[in-house]
Amino acid sequence: MRVGNRSKWSIALLAVLLVMPTASGCGKKETIKVGIEQNFRPFTYMEDGEKKGFEVDLWQAIAQKAGIQYELVPMEHGELLKSLKSGGVDLALAGMTVSNARKNNLDYSSPYFQTGLVVLTSTDNGVIKGKDDLTQKVVATKNGSTAFNYAGEIQGAKIRSYSNIADIYNELKNNTVDAAIFDERNAHDFLQDKAQGQVKMVGQAFNKERYAVVGKKRNDYIGKVNKGIEAVSKDGTYETMYTKWFGSKPDVMPDKIKKDMEYEMQHETVKGRE
Repeated sequence: MRVGNRSKWSIALLAVLLVMPTASGCGKKETIKVGIEQNFRPFTYMEDGEKKGFEVDLWQAIAQKAGIQYELVPMEHGELLKSLKSGGVDLALAGMTVSNARKNNLDYSSPYFQTGLVVLTSTDNGVIKGKDDLTQKVVATKNGSTAFNYAGEIQGAKIRSYSNIADIYNELKNNTVDAAIFDERNAHDFLQDKAQGQVKMVGQAFNKERYAVVGKKRNDYIGKVNKGIEAVSKDGTYETMYTKWFGSKPDVMPDKIKKDMEYEMQHETVKGRE
């Protein structure tokens, strides 16, 4: 009896030892690829080979809270969604605006930033004072952006689209376009650092925009990302990073941005049924 029991225990122990390496391998975390834009200051950009920006810092904190291992992959704006859909990257963030049209094919995290669109024109232009003065004007904007979609709805405007925002700003400085429409924060960054007094912002910000992390439908990461966003919002990390990059505390925190967005989307749905 004792010999039989020892034999059974030996077999059981051997089975456990054989299974252990497999179990250990299963517990290894996957490294995912996260696409960022390489020239979208102050959100995501490359400088001297280093990845920088508000969204880069924020993502690092979110990923740490969410337990996500990742590799940041810089690319042109126009390549982000293509790479996401083809599986080249698992997630993307670079001023990715939540919109109902995009929601049809993509999953978005909770929004973490609120901004708007603005109009820029040359400093000596006294005709254009806001978005209502763009009819019959040559308006530059960025391919595939919500600014491009908005500009396309301006009756009579002649739209020129570019893949790189730097090209748009050069066109403004050279007076080869009448105006440009783009993100407010990016425009502020340009005016402060590179406009050289040749370009100005006119009118008020419009077309409220909310930025979020984006992935393909039914991905495995957005739920974790949402928990990370909630965590960095509550522990003061978000406020610290916002102040670092924009020089002041945020007017609105991510939880309020989310509530306002959900309310507006519900209101639009009800209005569409009427």
